[in-house]
This record gives sequence, C-alpha cells and structure tokens, in this order.
Amino acid sequence: PARRGVPLAHLSLASSMAVPLFISVPSGLEDDAAAELTSRLCPPKPVKTHLSEELLQSPIKGVSLGVTVDPVKINSLRQFGTAEQVAGRVLDTELTRDGVKDVLLRKVRAEDAEDPVYYIIEYQVESSRGRKVYLCKYCIYQNRLYVLQAQAKQDSFDAADAAVRETLAAAATAERAASRAGERGA
Repeated sequence: PARRGVPLAHLSLASSMAVPLFISVPSGLEDDAAAELTSRLCPPKPVKTHLSEELLQSPIKGVSLGVTVDPVKINSLRQFGTAEQVAGRVLDTELTRDGVKDVLLRKVRAEDAEDPVYYIIEYQVESSRGRKVYLCKYCIYQNRLYVLQAQAKQDSFDAADAAVRETLAAAATAERAASRAGERGA
C-alpha cells in the first residue's frame, strides 16, 4: 500500500533549528488517527538526564519510541569512532546499569555515504526486568547528538521487526532532508 510521512516530533528545544522526525504510515490511515500518533506523548520523566527528551507513543504495539538530544563537542560520529567502536561503548555503558546481567550486540552498521553520518546499533539486554531489544539510530548534527531509540521486550520486537526498522529508516530520511534544508537556509 502507498505510504505517507507523518511528523512524529519536532526537536526545536534542542537547537536553533527544528528537526522533524517522521514515521511512515499506511495511506489508508485516517487523518485523525495519524494526528493522534503525533500528539500523544508519554508523561515526562521525573529526572532530567538529557538536554531534550521526548517519549513518543509508538504506532507499533509493544514498542516504545524515544528521541534524546545532548550537546557534544564533536561534529560527526566519525570523530567518536567507527560504528563498531561506538557499539562497544554503548554495550559497555549498558552493562553498568542497575539490574543488567548481560548485553548482546545483534547488529551494527553505518550510513556514512553522506553527511550527517548515522550509526544503527541493535542490541539485546538481559536484566532483572526481562529481555529487551534496543534498536538505536545515532546522529550528530550541529554539535548535538540525536538518538532515536526503539525498545521492546524481545518477543514483541522480533514480531514487529520489519515495522520497527522501517520507522527508524523513515526518521533518518526526514532528519537528513531537514538538515540539508537548514544548511541551505543558513
């Protein structure tokens, strides 16, 4: 079926330029339902851990979506390391979290043919709260680290695997287009 983009969030708090994130939804979805996807945010966290953080109502059952933004001193993920090196650091950090027993890297890849560069890291966490899968897309743009994260219990993630990957791929395309538009307008 035909698909169209629906804005998921605008990250205007994090930088001087709003960076829209989009998800791809079936064209048969009613406009009211599409609007509901974009407007329902989860309650804010009690402790602020990022410059900007949006917990988003996911269109995929059992999957949580979130976007975080943090200031960084570098201009590209390449300056931090290869996708594999960054994945190693992410997994090392996960191992320090309370209740985490084991972490397993499932997939890692870089989308680095053009700027901004994206690293996609998928990993599984075994903890006292069960087994979850995380699929994260990282990007640095204008000295801000953007992380789009999908997470779900392993069974839910594996059942919705294709839809989760499509959602993250569509968001990256929208971010890249927005960053190019911002550069031309500056």
